[in-house]
Amino acid sequence: MDALTRPTAVELDNVIHYSTADSARSTFLPNETLAAIFHGLSPSVLAAVGRVSRQWNEVAEWLLYSNIFISETLSASSSFLALRKFHIRWISEHGAHYEPNINIVLSNLSQAIGLATNLESLDLHLGLPCLPEHPTSTSLTFPATDAYYYSLRHVSLSGIGPFTHNRLTHFLNILPAAQHLRLPDYHDQMALLPQALPSLVSFCGPPRVAATILPGRPVQSLALVGQDYVTDLDLSRMALTSVPLRHLDLSAMLVTPTLLRNLSRNLNAVESLKVKLALRHTLHFAGIGLLAALSNLLGAFRHLSTFDLSPTHVDYKGLSDSAEEFSLCQSWQNACPSLRRVVFPSKTEWTFQEDDNTWLAVLSGGSRRRPTFYSSKKFVAF
Repeated sequence: MDALTRPTAVELDNVIHYSTADSARSTFLPNETLAAIFHGLSPSVLAAVGRVSRQWNEVAEWLLYSNIFISETLSASSSFLALRKFHIRWISEHGAHYEPNINIVLSNLSQAIGLATNLESLDLHLGLPCLPEHPTSTSLTFPATDAYYYSLRHVSLSGIGPFTHNRLTHFLNILPAAQHLRLPDYHDQMALLPQALPSLVSFCGPPRVAATILPGRPVQSLALVGQDYVTDLDLSRMALTSVPLRHLDLSAMLVTPTLLRNLSRNLNAVESLKVKLALRHTLHFAGIGLLAALSNLLGAFRHLSTFDLSPTHVDYKGLSDSAEEFSLCQSWQNACPSLRRVVFPSKTEWTFQEDDNTWLAVLSGGSRRRPTFYSSKKFVAF
């Protein structure tokens, strides 16, 4: 590779001299300081710096590979049709400036997607909203093609720009095989054709978008992101899937007791529920025993087997009290008899053993343990 040419004798001598004389003291420098020192070094010198120590290697590699320029010409008749996975993660550094040629890059990217009709996976994270000076017209424009993507099953799009509504809707209309769709930062409602996305089984995105995509489609897994308030109308529309919605992930939004109540009224057929409760400071002062009040809400979920609270952050050190967690497992199962697995904010997982009629705590490594407050007898759920 031309970028990694052999360093000059002066450059290499300077690197070796500093590394042998002061490498012991370098461990006291934070990575941010080393990055500031190494910034501007040529790739050849960074390659030499990376051999000084493990810490220097991490910083040097980050600088060395943070910007890679690849130029390759692909023929439309062969290479694009052979593409199966097309993944781009474009992360702009803090304070990145607008690149005047970005529209040309986006235009070429749009043409490439239009030619790669045999794709199986498309994952684009372009970070356009993060560019502080980009024009409002800068966005990825999906190709206006009538060709269907019969093999495309995984689609994840984020940071593609603000003005892609019509083209994006058309693009989703020609994905008959799409099973997994992620639109985490797209907030406009869509008017998809009734026959669009007939194979969709999972969706991740804002509630407003989910309310327009889920009705009439076989979605079984839903992950909501963004706003903390979801209207009853949107929730009622999410319940109109062609098959029961089984898995609900709310770890990317703060869930209030009111929202949980509304969920129990509209999406009460879910089997697994993962939430990040908006009770961080309340739980810190009152303890997790306060969560016993969720029993009435959980009782409305007819088939709930997994209740995962691990995304909930609590301001305390160490694990939660085992006695409180065990008591909550009992209370929640009394209200929701189908409950079989609970994960608490402490990351401790409890599972219900059918044969012994017993709740057991499971460590992160998979080993089981009895709660510390009681070690000799079984815990029987009444």
